[in-house]
Amino acid sequence: MSDRTKVTFATPGSVIFGVKPIADSLMKVVQRYNIDFKPFYAPIKIDGANKRVTFKHIGPKENLCVVNDDGTPDISGAPDEITMNYDMLHLAPPQAAPKFIRESELVNAAGWLDVNINTLQHVKYPNIFGLGDVAALPTAKTGAAIRKQVPVLIANILHLIKNNTLDKKIYEGYSSCPLVTGYGKMILAEFNYKNEFTLIQNSNKCWF
Repeated sequence: MSDRTKVTFATPGSVIFGVKPIADSLMKVVQRYNIDFKPFYAPIKIDGANKRVTFKHIGPKENLCVVNDDGTPDISGAPDEITMNYDMLHLAPPQAAPKFIRESELVNAAGWLDVNINTLQHVKYPNIFGLGDVAALPTAKTGAAIRKQVPVLIANILHLIKNNTLDKKIYEGYSSCPLVTGYGKMILAEFNYKNEFTLIQNSNKCWF
């Protein structure tokens, strides 16, 4: 269907992925499928009945774009907002901790459980630990991340109970996103707090 399909990938971010080796490979995928990549654009309104979506530009003015006659945006330096027609729209909704957490005394200014990013212990209440989607950890909220967080949390709780100190185990921000790039093809994006592609230790290739 590539000859009858136009794909636009608009994102509020400045890059397609925060880890450079992964981003470089994904940009090759974008080029291969002729995807229209538009950074610095955040969705602000969806008209489901008429299948129209409005994006607001949130980055440098030189990246502004307008909508062409065929309904696709193109960089040219015009309005802060663009409205596009769509046949299929895929969006990830904003993430937030549950209301009872956000309204508690346990959260940081952004509304996430305020834990140490390495020990997973609460920064104010030492008998509280947190992990997963509710925790204020600067990494992707994935099942793969939790798989690495759980052993650290358990080791620290048990060591705290027994010795009144934390264990030496730490969580270094591991997370993973399997990114399908075609039939039978994918990129396994594994990374840490430093935005390092962790597979680099074993291979210098990113398959796409």
